[in-house]
Amino acid sequence: MAEDEITQWLVKRGRKRDLSIELAKQLAAESRLGWYIAPYEHNRFTVGKITLQKLSTRHALTDDNSKVLTFASVEEARTFLRDELKVLMPYVFNV
Repeated sequence: MAEDEITQWLVKRGRKRDLSIELAKQLAAESRLGWYIAPYEHNRFTVGKITLQKLSTRHALTDDNSKVLTFASVEEARTFLRDELKVLMPYVFNV
């Protein structure tokens, strides 16, 4: 899947920016590139998918309550991506 198609893929599934874990699993099965780990508030980290689409350049993973999913460390985020989404080489920003 080309990076510029990801936002349209999400819009067709009722989402524009945030990704539920279930939706992230579906997306990761089709597209393993462009996943990232980035700092989030209060010394936490978040994971998501980068796109080139103008509607949104990032899609953050969210929990069942639509709150951004965060991790205590980069390693914890890597483990989540590896075990849950089968993403082995995420980008790591500003760490």
